[in-house]
Amino acid sequence: MLAAELRRMRESAFLTGEDLKARLGWSTSKVSRIENARIGISTEDLDILLDLYQATAADRQRLMKLLDDSPAHPWWRPPSAPSNDFRQYLDFEAVADLIEEWELRVVPGLFQVESYARSLLNAWKKVEHTLTPRELDERVALRMRRQDRVTSANPLQLNVIIDESILLRRIGDAAVMHAQLARLIEISELPNVTLRILPLDADREIMEGNFTLIKLSPGEEIEQRLVYIDGVVSGTISTDDTHIYQYQRTFENLADHALTPELTRDLIARHDQQRWIPAMAQQDNHSK
Repeated sequence: MLAAELRRMRESAFLTGEDLKARLGWSTSKVSRIENARIGISTEDLDILLDLYQATAADRQRLMKLLDDSPAHPWWRPPSAPSNDFRQYLDFEAVADLIEEWELRVVPGLFQVESYARSLLNAWKKVEHTLTPRELDERVALRMRRQDRVTSANPLQLNVIIDESILLRRIGDAAVMHAQLARLIEISELPNVTLRILPLDADREIMEGNFTLIKLSPGEEIEQRLVYIDGVVSGTISTDDTHIYQYQRTFENLADHALTPELTRDLIARHDQQRWIPAMAQQDNHSK
């Protein structure tokens, strides 16, 4: 996000990489690596750029906050970490204040129990044949550790809408689904979490595609936003104001047709009682 902002400010100042080379003595490759988030930037260098771009006090405060929020050694980047696109998403998730998410296919990662996450990754292993058992364990552990932000002393605020079909789609076995639905009810009662279901028979303008809106300092002068569009194989991150506005409007439309948190919990419990608890009993009978 910081890199994208610096690129935007340079372009708004009608400066090129060659201009920065001439004025600051920096190589064009250094400028390119900073603006593409390949390398970090020091406080001193950021000050120099902001002076050159004649940044306002508000812009300076906003960008310095982004730099301060950037972890020096992110724990979520083990050797077997997911694709670069998702690594970038994890960078943003780690410093976000508010996340608004629409999920059509599976339970969001921040809400998954370990057995559900492992079943999903085992299924993905059939596609990504190079994923070793050790790497799979690392990715499950990563997903579980990400959830610490939901229950920390300064918790992440979550506003999540999921499609009803997720409650009916079996991942793993019936016991996994029962544990997962119980976890959804439990986490939905946290004060920093708003979870709502979009019923199968609800009006909807979107039939496919997951997306996540990430906000830093929401509602304040230094608010910073982006959207992550989640594809089947990879995702895309955008800081474009038009894209963010469109996805924000889409999320608000989905929210208008979703159930309240209370009715959401009732629906989750009903599907569990009608579908997964009986299926668990059948599994136990077969095993006997």
